[in-house]
Amino acid sequence: MSLKQKTISGVVWSFAEALFLKGLSFIAMLFLARWLGPIDFGLIGMIAVFIGVGTSLVDSGMSSSLIRTKNADDSDFTTVFYMNMAISLLVYALMFYAAPYISTFYGQEVLIDIIRIYCLVFIISAFSAVQLAILNKEMRFKKIMLLNAPSIIIGVSVGLFLGYNNYGVWSIVTMYMTTQIILSLLLWITGSWKPSLNFSKKKLKYHYNFGYKIMLSGLLDVVFTNSYNIIIGKFFPVQTLGYYERARRFTQYPSLTITSIVSKVTYPMFAQLQDDTSKLSKIFRSLLRISFFIIAPLMLGLAAIAEPLFDLILGHEWLAAVPYFQVLSLAAMLFPIHAFNVNVLKVYGRSDIFLFLDIIKKSFLVLALIIGFQFGVIGMIWGSVVVSFFSLLINTHYSSKLIDYSTKRQLLDMLPILLLACLTFLLMHFSVYLFIDYSNIAQITIASLIGITFYLLIHSFFKASPLYALLTIIKNRKL
Repeated sequence: MSLKQKTISGVVWSFAEALFLKGLSFIAMLFLARWLGPIDFGLIGMIAVFIGVGTSLVDSGMSSSLIRTKNADDSDFTTVFYMNMAISLLVYALMFYAAPYISTFYGQEVLIDIIRIYCLVFIISAFSAVQLAILNKEMRFKKIMLLNAPSIIIGVSVGLFLGYNNYGVWSIVTMYMTTQIILSLLLWITGSWKPSLNFSKKKLKYHYNFGYKIMLSGLLDVVFTNSYNIIIGKFFPVQTLGYYERARRFTQYPSLTITSIVSKVTYPMFAQLQDDTSKLSKIFRSLLRISFFIIAPLMLGLAAIAEPLFDLILGHEWLAAVPYFQVLSLAAMLFPIHAFNVNVLKVYGRSDIFLFLDIIKKSFLVLALIIGFQFGVIGMIWGSVVVSFFSLLINTHYSSKLIDYSTKRQLLDMLPILLLACLTFLLMHFSVYLFIDYSNIAQITIASLIGITFYLLIHSFFKASPLYALLTIIKNRKL
């Protein structure tokens, strides 16, 4: 199969996974949100930073190194496997003994048991991380999707059963744990590679020298992104953190779904094209415009219908999360563009720049957080939007030096799409209030139909629109 065919197939299967499997998880969380309420989700939000830190430490960036290494062999895979397992055991031990201190910090004793059980996922994930990296390296996204299917279906079923029977926060923990256990076992059973005794200090040094910068960048991202959870959980009622956490997760589902597809497919593809800068730049531009053509109106459209949408699917008690969701949507629509640009840095081995940029961006985030805190939770969230736009400028500036696609050209390619998406938002927002006396379903349906029709109709008048590029890919399966 050619690279083009692998890429198109990867997009198709990754999209199928996101639509059906992640969609199933998302729907399950909607039911759990109705059954459990903001407090239980606030408890999960309190430990999000620790779960994220542990995950970054366990992987250590070495999975990314395996994917970008052209001639990786059994020695590479075995070395990374044993290191991942060793680090996972160490990180779990640290979290086990830190649990009481975290519980005291938040004043929630139940967090001790939650952390000690939830963090077992570090060991479970490390057990199959190399098998998953191999599948991603070979762009076998169909198999990944087929392995994820039973894992998510069984995990969701267990979580919903427990949630319905009033197990509270444990239904969320058990759902996630079950999903990871089954996926790890399936990857191990069906994978052709198994670890040997071929451990290499030389390979360890090679992968770690690349990976540790990715790891440090990931740690910075996790700590500073979840700093909102820490501050809100410490200085505001636990329900407020629940509102923020659900709003953030709801914006992340569509945006990170598209971002994960973009990142998962383009990273190995860019790695194979790293010696052909001209071709890489051309494909980069095409995929960037198509991704933004989809994500910009999607996120702004959801922001426009947020109030009836939250009232319909979560219930009236969750309406306090609507303003958070609407503001976060502005930042979330840039996630796929960030993914494109940072993948370029990783493909060309510039994990040093990757780390350097993250330090700059996180320093700016601290400033925005300090200023935003003076205006409450909503002020901090607006600060995250400013940081997202600032990060875009930095990411595009450095990636452009590697693929000859400047910040100015990227912004000019995105600007017409953004303007039309903003007009679509205004039209949908006006439609919601025009039909304020109608049911939630009616408001959502009417506003969505009006927004989609307007957006696609205007785009159809311009031959240079990403709409036509997307239709060409769908029709001819060519980038």
